Order: sequence, then structure tokens, then C-alpha cells
Amino acid sequence: MIKNIIFDLGNVIINYNQKKIINNFTEKEEEIKYIYNEIFNSPEWTLMDLGNITNDEAIEIINKRNGFKYEKLTQNFLREWYKKQPINRDIVELAKRLKERGYNLYVLSNMANLTYEYFKNDEFFSLCTGIVISAHEHIKKPDENVYKLLLERYKLIAEECLFIDDDNSGRNYQTANRIGIKGRRIIPNQVEDIKKLLIEFEVKI
Repeated sequence: MIKNIIFDLGNVIINYNQKKIINNFTEKEEEIKYIYNEIFNSPEWTLMDLGNITNDEAIEIINKRNGFKYEKLTQNFLREWYKKQPINRDIVELAKRLKERGYNLYVLSNMANLTYEYFKNDEFFSLCTGIVISAHEHIKKPDENVYKLLLERYKLIAEECLFIDDDNSGRNYQTANRIGIKGRRIIPNQVEDIKKLLIEFEVKI
């Protein structure tokens, strides 16, 4: 029986649509490629998610590596991008119903410190019994140790947990499944698919 619902944040609670985010900063093809290749897919992005470097340190490293070609764009993007992500209010409303039904809600998400600080006062987080953010723990999904940390910290039984995550590589939910946590990948930002998942695992909504 499922007693605990574990939410990822990006593309579940928070709409992390990279294309739409970038469009707030540039429509130039060369700059769009730069943001994808040198920011989103950079080693520094991972290091920020791990809490191993700050946002300002990432800006400095990325600019130096690229000869300061897009210095202002890099600064503006990294200091503002996370503010361009809307909250999926329909999914928050579903989370409220789950809470009212007696389920315990948790967060397990790869997220940089600055991004979490921006969102942490949203009403969704007040619904949660426990929150594990990669930057706080210096470990991120799909490393199974971060799942075990959540289970151990909050004294959860894996088989009583349902994990909601959008990772299209499959590694996040596969790791969860391997240690006993239920779940499958959901369609990004789609409340109806989350409802289907909940019904699949006999969660009352």
C-alpha cells in the first residue's frame, strides 16, 4: 500500500521548459546554441546542482572558458533563468488533495541552491513532510544513495513510496524501482498523466 508520494520538482511541480526559458533571453540561433551547450549542458550546471560551486562561480568559469564572448548573456541568464519557470498549479492542487487524503508528501530533486531559495516559500513546500535537494546533500539522482538518504532520514519503507519523476533517460525511476520504490516516468508537466500513475498504484485521488 502506498503511503508516501515523492515528487521531483523540475517538469513536475515546476515547469522546466528549457526552450521557453531561453526565449526570454534571446531569439538568436547562435546564442540559443551557446546557452544549451555552454550552460545547460555544462559541467558547471551539474556542479551547481551538487552544491559544489555557486552561481557566481559558474558565471566566472563559463565566461573564462568562452573568452567572455557572451559575458552579459551568461550573467543575465544565470542570474535570472530560474525566475522564468512557472509553477504547475494544477499539480499543486492535486498534491493538496493527496495531503487531505492522508498521504505524506516528499520532495527528491536535483536543484541548485539559488533555484531552491527562490521557490522554497511556495505553498507546495508547506505540504511536504520532507525535502531532499541535491545541492544540500552534494549528491544527485540517479545515484541510489540519495534515494536511500531520503528513506533513512524520514524512516520510510521503500515499498510504501511512489516516485513521480519526468526523467526521459529512465535512470531516475529505474534506480528508485531497483531499491523498492514504486513508480514510472511521467509526461513532463502533465497532471493527467500523474493522475493515471496514481490510479495505477491504487492511490486515492
